[in-house]
Amino acid sequence: HAFGDHAHSDQEPFAALESANPRYQGVFEQARRLLDQPRHLSMHPGGILVAPGRITDLVPVMRSGGKGVTITQYDLEGVARFGLVKIDLLGIRGLSVLGDVAEAIYSWRRSEFTNAMQVLQSIPLDEEDTASVVCAGGTIGCFQIESPGMRATLREIEADSPADIMSALALYRPGPLRGGLRDAFVRRFKGLEPVEHIHQVLEPLLAESYGVILYQEQVLRIAHELGGLNLADADLLRRAMSHFDPGEQMKTLQQRFLAGFQQRGVPLEKAEQVWEMMAAFAGYGFPKAHAASYALVAWQAAWCKTHFPAEFMNAVLANGGGYYSQRVYLSEARRLGLRTEPPHINHSGRQFRVTYPQGEACLYMGLEQVIGLTRQTQERIFAKRPFNSLNEFLTRVDPRKVELENLVRCGALNGLASIPTLLKSISAGTWRKNQPALFSWQSAEEQDWSMEEKARAQEQILGVSVNVHPLELVTAQTQAARVISSNDLIQKMGESVVIAGSRMTSRRVRTAKGELMLFLTLEDLDGMLSVVIFPQIYRHFREELRGNGPFLIRGVVEWDQELAEAWLRAEKVRNLNPSTAT
Repeated sequence: HAFGDHAHSDQEPFAALESANPRYQGVFEQARRLLDQPRHLSMHPGGILVAPGRITDLVPVMRSGGKGVTITQYDLEGVARFGLVKIDLLGIRGLSVLGDVAEAIYSWRRSEFTNAMQVLQSIPLDEEDTASVVCAGGTIGCFQIESPGMRATLREIEADSPADIMSALALYRPGPLRGGLRDAFVRRFKGLEPVEHIHQVLEPLLAESYGVILYQEQVLRIAHELGGLNLADADLLRRAMSHFDPGEQMKTLQQRFLAGFQQRGVPLEKAEQVWEMMAAFAGYGFPKAHAASYALVAWQAAWCKTHFPAEFMNAVLANGGGYYSQRVYLSEARRLGLRTEPPHINHSGRQFRVTYPQGEACLYMGLEQVIGLTRQTQERIFAKRPFNSLNEFLTRVDPRKVELENLVRCGALNGLASIPTLLKSISAGTWRKNQPALFSWQSAEEQDWSMEEKARAQEQILGVSVNVHPLELVTAQTQAARVISSNDLIQKMGESVVIAGSRMTSRRVRTAKGELMLFLTLEDLDGMLSVVIFPQIYRHFREELRGNGPFLIRGVVEWDQELAEAWLRAEKVRNLNPSTAT
């Protein structure tokens, strides 16, 4: 592979090596034979082929290795040349979230709907409360519109409808971002600058997007209606601009495109500007139909979050989250006024589950997240509950000692006794299934663990502290440091600020000079933020960066043009967890 890369860019050194040493000739000859050959067979994760009759009459098939699925022996291009219908059918977690919320609503209101799908179909598209949530960027958990950059875009254009979400989805793409078209759209959308077209002939095609190319359909229409290409060639041009370059045909299409514009009285210079604008965009363009369908699902998710926050956040957590880590969604649930609790032997399902004790919504983490708890033990818990005492739980479920200790330490037996009391009761005891203890344990009730102790145990056993975010345990320090939220970084461009967060991911790299630097992703109460720690700063604060924090970091807010996201160039670091910092 390395040979192939170098051969395309600079073949002379290889030719010199080959002629200088005959031993290399065989190596290079074999490399040439291997170059561009299939390396292995793989199966498309969502590709489904539809044939009018028996598929084996049209294409050869085979069994995929290890998965037992029948696949074609042709790739996607070979299948397309046969004219067969190929569908990419991919699963979307956001649809599972909506489905779960709709099922919950339908279970309460069966007299109003004949099925759960009607719940989603009945969601109004101009609802004021949902519009307020979208406009404020309160869309953590909502399909396609929850990333920091997307939420900033929603706030920036004051999006309050599915149509505005559609524009935001198309704007937040590499094409518009790299071409600077996003900023132009925002200014024109808000009436801060007049709409200007490269030439008046573009106005009918770009009026809806304020003179900016947002959708692939606009590329097709410009090429067809103004460039004079037929629809097939217009689509070929779109594909070519999307890096499926057919070679010399691209040059021919460009010449025909420019000629078509000139026939309509557009000067060559202006026609070339249109071509460049299309080329800059089309490689990363968004189909309008794609944006519209995404926008509808995003709006439905925002409506569910606005009117049924408990069911929505529970569905997000039960389906594995989304853009953010589980910790952020738990924080968002608490910010919405919901109780979040660790797994409980009497209330939890396998995954997250919402209940209403005393009429107050409560989200219980699933038992499946307890480390070391077997599926068999979970089944016995579900079948034998409720449990009113530790003795009942032990004799009915008969857990292994490590399972019992983990359940107790993470809070799954809350209500039966304090955690220290329960741990003391089981420390030396033995039990057998269906055999009650001769004497009930009478351990004196001890004071329960502090919130910090519970959080540490939950981190170890569940992978996350459920009742509290690590930053909530150091509120005094963060307030004294005047920490700003990740939500507010975009408003502090070029300023020196202090942020706080726990480590999500980190990556050390070496610079061209061989020095180490760190790319760090933190999470705070409102989302995620990226921090870059350059070599000099990393050397100075390397010890402070041990562990997962939380950290206080002072730095300058910078802007990533390609990702349309703010990031922090670190200047100082302080670890707020004394057990990991030196």
